[in-house]
Amino acid sequence: MSITAFSSAKFELKVESGVSMPWNGSLEIGGSESTELLERNSFRAYFVPTVGYRFSQEHLIEFSLSHFTVNSSFEATGTEVPFRYESAFRQDAISLTYRYILPDLDRFSLQLGVQGRLSFKRITLSGSREYDHKLTDFSFGPAADINLKMNDRVFVGLEISTGLGKGNGFVDIFAGLHFVGPFYYIRVGSRYWSVTNSFDKNRLSLSFVNFGAQFSSSF
Repeated sequence: MSITAFSSAKFELKVESGVSMPWNGSLEIGGSESTELLERNSFRAYFVPTVGYRFSQEHLIEFSLSHFTVNSSFEATGTEVPFRYESAFRQDAISLTYRYILPDLDRFSLQLGVQGRLSFKRITLSGSREYDHKLTDFSFGPAADINLKMNDRVFVGLEISTGLGKGNGFVDIFAGLHFVGPFYYIRVGSRYWSVTNSFDKNRLSLSFVNFGAQFSSSF
């Protein structure tokens, strides 16, 4: 069974959920030494809903919302300048994706398109380091969904989107197994996403690794 043929319905609903682990996070203020923002191995839950509309069996438009917050604490007393501070990062993102669904090959399927992402961020530091800033950015770039067939029900899935904007950008990569049902599919794997921002002579760099599952149903 091909991935694109299992559904003739027009609407799709996706839900992705799991746990997210901060991988890297830093903030450079005015060209000074970077301040660490994220604690590694600090797992937290995430949830991303997506609504899609497929038409002419070749075109797919998806709209998704995500809300993400992570808090970290840092302390060092054996350094030349002892410090103790708390950091908080929040991001609300709206994504709109268009993909063209190419005809399936024997063991391979491909969707190519573009994605625009509008993000609202807030960074807060409190304690020995004080900082509070809100920023809004828009990024736009290519998107692809690739599936390699292992058998009639199981595929290796790879989903990639990346974008650039004025002083900002993102990379979002998902890799995992794709299981096809009669009117649904399930993906299980890991997602890596990274964001960068340059604003007001400051620079923000963050990256996360997510482990979770995505359920998609057509109707």
